[in-house]
Amino acid sequence: AAQGAQENATDQGADRADGELEDENESVPTVEPNEDFTQEIDSETRITDWSYQPGMFTIEIEADRPTKGSLTEASDWERGTGSFNYDEKELEEGTNTITFPVTATQGAGVAIATEKSLAQGTGSRISVGQVEQNPFRHFGGESGLFSGIGMTVGLAGVGAWYVVRSEESGVIQA
Repeated sequence: AAQGAQENATDQGADRADGELEDENESVPTVEPNEDFTQEIDSETRITDWSYQPGMFTIEIEADRPTKGSLTEASDWERGTGSFNYDEKELEEGTNTITFPVTATQGAGVAIATEKSLAQGTGSRISVGQVEQNPFRHFGGESGLFSGIGMTVGLAGVGAWYVVRSEESGVIQA
């Protein structure tokens, strides 16, 4: 399980091995929770803080007694098949800081459960949610799109001007 958690698992081929997205225009920003954050996993274990940098969650879990926690990737994946990261950690009494690798996607998340929460059929999750993307990012953003439109219209105008000027007697009706 430890080896699988070290890999940034994906069969999509869109991510590099270091967890970064190949296309820098599609990078996911660093995300942190609101100021007063506590999410109960079970009555004796809770998430007290977390942060996300592309490809990696850092999670603080507070436990009232030693227990085992399991973490699994819970991202918003594209349609198709693939693999995901899973790991089990021994949680000591007190605050535990865990880093967990995930596939760097726009909906990255982690589901967390303990032995006690699984016996109750529950668990907790954290997610960066859907980060808004620029729909024109494939064209270089708004400036790239409108520059391309401007160039196209300008070149069409120059072409029309050249045709009209090159005809000796003007344009003849077809």
